Amino acid sequence: MQVKLLTARATAKGSENRGDIVDVTDGEAIAMIERGQAEPVRSQKAPEKAVKRSKAEKASK
Repeated sequence: MQVKLLTARATAKGSENRGDIVDVTDGEAIAMIERGQAEPVRSQKAPEKAVKRSKAEKASK
């Protein structure tokens, strides 16, 4: 499960800073969220747009 850290922490792999998104086990994620150390990350997808952007017109000389 992916969580966004609200506090910095150190692991065996190195340090992780506040705001980093890390992948942890479900049990560890639940414990961190309950302690206020992290918040769940729902989705990394970009939001869909209702309309496609059209190309800007170029001025001719």
